[in-house]
Amino acid sequence: MVTIASSMLRDSIYGMVYRVTVGAVLSTIDAATDIYVITTYYQSDDLVSQANALLAMITLNIVFQLIFVLAQYKKKGWRGKVKEVLISIFFLCPAFDAYRVSTNHVDADASTDPLIEMVANKSLELSTESIPGCVLQIYVWLIDREGAGTFALFSIAASALTTGYTSALIEFDMVSKRGGEVVRQRRRDGAATRVLRKDYKITNPPFFFLGRQSAAS
Repeated sequence: MVTIASSMLRDSIYGMVYRVTVGAVLSTIDAATDIYVITTYYQSDDLVSQANALLAMITLNIVFQLIFVLAQYKKKGWRGKVKEVLISIFFLCPAFDAYRVSTNHVDADASTDPLIEMVANKSLELSTESIPGCVLQIYVWLIDREGAGTFALFSIAASALTTGYTSALIEFDMVSKRGGEVVRQRRRDGAATRVLRKDYKITNPPFFFLGRQSAAS
């Protein structure tokens, strides 16, 4: 039953829409809560350095995503590049990635397909913002609960949930893609084998007939 459910979630377009939409919502919530936590930290004189560190993580994430965007859409004109840059700056990558993957969007000027682009963006987000930001917020909560505020717990939970879900999503999509390639290759191999057998029957009818007689005996 679990295998059937996993296959339906992997192969169905509704399963794809569900996965990428939930991931996009979690990523957006994570970014919004991190920004709110930064403003909370700045209100405490003891947490200014932590606020700067969290802000640096978010900035680093945006910088790396901008570098990837410029490499991904290097064939586009300046208007297309500006559009993609603004999407990254305003934290809209999760929503646009979800839309492009769920609609099987094809862009001739893109260097990779939307699924690879989404995985790359989420990997950058995990390594530069979600994981280190979650660790930092937990540390701040342990040393100064009053300065961090109660909302910090919600932000920590959002970061942890985003990290876990995104990691599972990346692994699931990459394994599904490799599995799909194996299945397609096996189908091509099977089709080629059937063609060879058909040609052999046509070009060597006596031998094929003798083979059938031997098998019958």
